[in-house]
Amino acid sequence: MKNKEEYTGSKVKNQFTAYLLDSIRGIRSFYLEKKIKVSDAETLVDEVVKSDLKSSVEELLEQKQKEELLLQEAMGVYPEWDELTDQRLVRSLMRLSEEERKLIYQHVFEERTFDEMSRFNGMTSDRAKGIYYYAIRKIRKMMGGK
Repeated sequence: MKNKEEYTGSKVKNQFTAYLLDSIRGIRSFYLEKKIKVSDAETLVDEVVKSDLKSSVEELLEQKQKEELLLQEAMGVYPEWDELTDQRLVRSLMRLSEEERKLIYQHVFEERTFDEMSRFNGMTSDRAKGIYYYAIRKIRKMMGGK
């Protein structure tokens, strides 16, 4: 007779079964993680679409006008500086060099970063910052500020 404590099953079968169970658990967890990621991404896209639909007509018109100004600027046509209401500011701006006015326009009206301005104008970012801030100091001085 066999001893009760003696193992009678197939050791290979048990190892294979353990391997399959581990593999199935791994595949199942990978599947669930992927499903959660897809669900989160779908939720994010739904939120973006909903927020886009909330855009008002005014925002769309403002965006279109900004795009038109950018297209004109790309062709070298800038809005007239004398359309501004403060004549001291206009006179100060007109005394600046063309390069200084261009950088001020790009940073203030087009809301470009110094990195974008440097790439657009073919100069280093530090040079664009230097010209911009020097022009601002000149404007303040011409307008009687500190």
